[in-house]
Amino acid sequence: MIKRARLVMLATVAAVAAACGGGQKVTPPPDPFRPDPIEVVAPAAPDRTDCDVIDPSRSPSAMTWAERAPSISEAQQLAEEGVADLATARDTQDKQTYEEKMAQAVDSLISALMADPYNVHATYNLAAAYARIGRKQCTLNLLTRLIAMKSHSSRKVDVQKKFDRLLGSNNTALDPDFRDLRNDEGFRCVVANIGAATPTDCFAR
Repeated sequence: MIKRARLVMLATVAAVAAACGGGQKVTPPPDPFRPDPIEVVAPAAPDRTDCDVIDPSRSPSAMTWAERAPSISEAQQLAEEGVADLATARDTQDKQTYEEKMAQAVDSLISALMADPYNVHATYNLAAAYARIGRKQCTLNLLTRLIAMKSHSSRKVDVQKKFDRLLGSNNTALDPDFRDLRNDEGFRCVVANIGAATPTDCFAR
């Protein structure tokens, strides 16, 4: 009886094996499909919203007049274009026009300073433009640079006119572009340096 049962079991196994391919080696299933490896990308740096604090010890070397001479006229023209766009932005009530003109003004004034880093008109008005769009440190950096230029004999008069505009002194109307900064501690520190014999480091860490 046991022998018969064993024969039946072997017959059954043989039948199953035949149905599955007999004694052929079974091919293993494929590995699970996997997505391509995810490329690890470093997170993008956050958009800059303001300038770094200036470090006087890392200032570039001064440029001579001969080095700047070929670009002085171009710089002044770009400065005038930037100031015109800044004036248009002040006078418009249309948001899109305001933003476009402010962007154009900043671009032109930066280009002017790239052509001639000592252009007083571009330096002051770029500080004003940055003040209007809330880039405080950019504004303070440029005003600090303007203070440094007041000792240049060829620029002394022009620099003083800009400071009169900034402070509303010598019968000059107070510049409204800096209105939002007038109570700021850093701004007040920089302004105090205008007439100081020994300027204070307003950005000491």
